[in-house]
Amino acid sequence: MRRYVLAAALFTLVAASCGGGASAAATVNGVDFDRESVVSMVTSDAPIDDDQFRQVLVAVIQWTAITDAAREEYGIDPTDEEIAEYADNVVAQTGVTREEYLETQQVSEEGFLLYAEQLIIGEQMIEIFEAEVDPPTEAEAQQLLADDPAAWTVVCASHILVDTQDEATSVLSRLDEGEDFAELAVELSLDTGSGTNGGDLGCTVPTEYVAEFADASMNAEIGVVTDPVETEFGFHLIRVDSRTEATTEELSNVIVDDEVSNLMSSWYLAAVTDAEITVNSDYGTWSTDPVPTIVAPAS
Repeated sequence: MRRYVLAAALFTLVAASCGGGASAAATVNGVDFDRESVVSMVTSDAPIDDDQFRQVLVAVIQWTAITDAAREEYGIDPTDEEIAEYADNVVAQTGVTREEYLETQQVSEEGFLLYAEQLIIGEQMIEIFEAEVDPPTEAEAQQLLADDPAAWTVVCASHILVDTQDEATSVLSRLDEGEDFAELAVELSLDTGSGTNGGDLGCTVPTEYVAEFADASMNAEIGVVTDPVETEFGFHLIRVDSRTEATTEELSNVIVDDEVSNLMSSWYLAAVTDAEITVNSDYGTWSTDPVPTIVAPAS
């Protein structure tokens, strides 16, 4: 199943546990969060300043509101065992120890488990919204490709970059005489990164390139070196080895992902907007326009 990146999931910003009444930094749906419990979710060599604390507190507020809404609206309520297993899997995919992972992410064990809970909620919400999205038609998928072919085509290409058109023409003549493209790239290309690999740029969508190079890579005859192509970097001789358009299935998945992402974003914002939220005036004022945040108090 495709995964949606949580809008609130800045890994160093983690949710907090209950704090104590009058000293609450914020209250969400009747639950208080004090400064100490919020700060305890992150690890840092230096104390966090007020701006950093506000960032963490924003995550606390959002995650609490999302957790409450998911439970109340959809019955999503991950168990401790599910959360622990998910967290173990996250660490296992990194190839480092749990201690190393937590240190790198500057998050405590408790904060990490709360982060894992948010990811579980997000994945279950994806399943719910995917079921609500009508499958795109083939015509809709093909229209996506037609609207921006370069964004949905993978090109595998090599190039030789030189300073002037005369140099490029000279290199092209040497190629016509039978010299090897890769050897000339190693010898002459100003792009030393690809040059050491025989000019190989790998495979990517042309939108990753500057416009002139992208256009050439989309229109070049496969396996035939282009005439010199001028960009801001100099003159390129480009050889496209393959060009593969996204399949209808892949394009359909993109359309579904976009629709699910929009539904998720709208639901997240509604969950936060509809929650009962207050913030201690010492830290600022809660706002959801245009995005959820805490506006710092005036100096």
